[in-house]
Order: sequence, then C-alpha cells, then structure tokens
Amino acid sequence: MTIIKLIIKKQLHLITHNIPYPANYGGVIDVFYKIVALKKLGVGIHLHCFKYGRDEAVELEQYCEKVYYYDRKMDVIKLFSIIPFIVKTRDHEVLTKRLVENPYPILYDGLHCTYTLNNLKLKQKKIIRTHNVEANYYQQLAKSTSNIFIKLFYYSEFLKLALYEKNIAKADAAFAISENDKKYFSDIIKCYLIRAFHSNTKTQNKTGIGEYALYHGNLTVSENIKALRFLLNEVFSSVNFPLTIAGKITNQKLIKEIKKNSFVTLVENPDNQQMSDLIQEAHLILLPTFQRTGIKLKLLESLFKGRFCIANNPMIENTELETYCIQANTSQEWIDAIKRHINVGFSAEIAAKRAEISDSFNNLQEAQKMIDLLFED
Repeated sequence: MTIIKLIIKKQLHLITHNIPYPANYGGVIDVFYKIVALKKLGVGIHLHCFKYGRDEAVELEQYCEKVYYYDRKMDVIKLFSIIPFIVKTRDHEVLTKRLVENPYPILYDGLHCTYTLNNLKLKQKKIIRTHNVEANYYQQLAKSTSNIFIKLFYYSEFLKLALYEKNIAKADAAFAISENDKKYFSDIIKCYLIRAFHSNTKTQNKTGIGEYALYHGNLTVSENIKALRFLLNEVFSSVNFPLTIAGKITNQKLIKEIKKNSFVTLVENPDNQQMSDLIQEAHLILLPTFQRTGIKLKLLESLFKGRFCIANNPMIENTELETYCIQANTSQEWIDAIKRHINVGFSAEIAAKRAEISDSFNNLQEAQKMIDLLFED
C-alpha cells in the first residue's frame, strides 16, 4: 500500500503597522518583500495590517492566506497613556480574537504592533522584527523638527518608547535588521540578524558616466529635509554639477525653496519605475543622514541599481555595505568626493565588485533563516 505523506503548510500571523504594498517611501518595502519571500518558501501568511494613510491593496491577497485590515484608534486621550501612542493606537480586540483562535506563531513587524505581546491568552511563539531602535529614532525626529507641538509629541514618544522597549523581553526572540540593532537588543532578548528585504535579486549597475547627481527620499520626513538642506546649502553651493531631487513631497514652501536653485531638477512623487530609472541613470547618488537607525532601504536600492554612492558614517556604519560606498562626513569631504568622481566612469570592475552584495542581501536566504527560527521546536 502506498503511503501518501500530507505536507502541511506552515502558518504564520504577520502583524504590520501599515499596509505593506511597495512604494518608494517607507519601511513597508522590507515587509512586502519579506511576505513575497516567505510565500515562495511555502509559508501561509495571515497578514494583519493597521491602516495609516494607505489604501487597502488587493495585490497582497496573492501572497497571503488572509489579509485583515484594522483602523487605528486615534483617540486624543491615548496621548496621556504611559504606553507609546504608536503602540496604544494599534490595540484592536478583533485582532486579539483572531490570534487566539488560530495559534500560529506571531511575527510582530515593528514595535508599533506589539500591544498584544503581554496578552496571557496568546500561548504561541512570538517574535519581534525590529526596524530600528524606536526610542532613538523619535529622539532624533524631535531634534529635526522646529514645530513645537510636533517636537513635544516626538519627545514624549521617545521617553515612553525608552521604557516600553523592555517589553521586547516578553517575546521569544527578536530579528534585528542591522548589526548595530542586534548588538543593542541583545542586552534585552535573544536576537538574530535578519537582513533587510528589498526589491532586487541581482545588481543592475550601469557602467560609464551619468549626467547628474541624485538625492532621493521621502521629503515629508523632517530627517530627509534636513539632509537635503545640508546638500543644497553646504555642498552644492560649491559644486558645479546638476542635482536631481526625487521623492514624495507635499510641502509647497519646500518645493519653492528647492526650485529657486537653478542647478536643481525636482521630480515630485515619482512612481516605482521612475525612481528606478532615476537611480540607474544618475552618476552620483548622495546618501547623507543624521540619524543612525537600522538600515536605510534607499541605501540598498542605490547600491543595487546605481553608480557611485556617496554616504556618511550614520548611513553606512555597521551595515556590511561600507566598502561599496564613498565615505564623506564634513561638507568639505562631500564637496571633494563629488568633484573627484564627476568625470570618472563607473567601470565593469567596480560593477563586478558591487555584485557581491547579492550574496549577503538575499531575500530567500534571509526568509529561510526566519522560518527555521519561527518554526523550530
């Protein structure tokens, strides 16, 4: 008699702070491509998304067993809770009920989603994916904004998150996105490095010389605006080379500020293909940041698709990507690095070296690590 072995698909609850349909902006890129990779490796994903400024995405249904959406409870009174607002507003009784009814392992994608972590009814394995040290991130946001009310909110969240992050210890483990974060969270919980997920399977760097430098990012975020102003006021005031700025932007005052510079081309709200083309055609990709948080997905995107990438230490330190970038920190170092490479072609030899990134930042490889840890006995 032939015995047919029934293969039971592994099931997983994945809770995310926003709807993870890929755009050029935000950490949902990591979440989306993580879902794609887990699906390819046979994991049945029950996806729980909190709505926050994005529309529901029917495209997610092809990668998930179920997709659930929840509204954030944005009551002002929650501002006065000791629990951080970004966590407190993601409490939902229907979510809790679904987690209890189907006791699959839970992957909390970000500290934002961990309100149910302390619920004694949830007996299954619980693991947190950290995208950065949230307390530090909000502290830096507070320093980057001039609006007094927003500044107070960010400082409040910083203080609450510094206390709340100790709750991570109640999970079974954490998946850190960078070596820096792994080192930090290892003092709290057993922590493993799971590198960032992204849209690339191999590098696609064009050789030769491009015609412009590129700064790209979400220009509704104060950190990115600060980095952009650094380039405009302290670097390109002394560099004679075209600069293209591309990203999500809504602030008309900022648009006028950018457009007053004759050497700048502004590409407002490009779609994925436009952004990819801009990165590939650029000669220099400029990657300054003043916040040491996790790993910037735009750094990976730039290295996989672009030519020369210039970055400062907060952008690349302990990312495993330092050797693939031109490092510059002071404004003079930025000026010198740009001038030094304006007329230098991106060679086939450099492109071959860059291709090594595909071995380390491999989505299926990282997803398999997650599966082994989520479903081990």
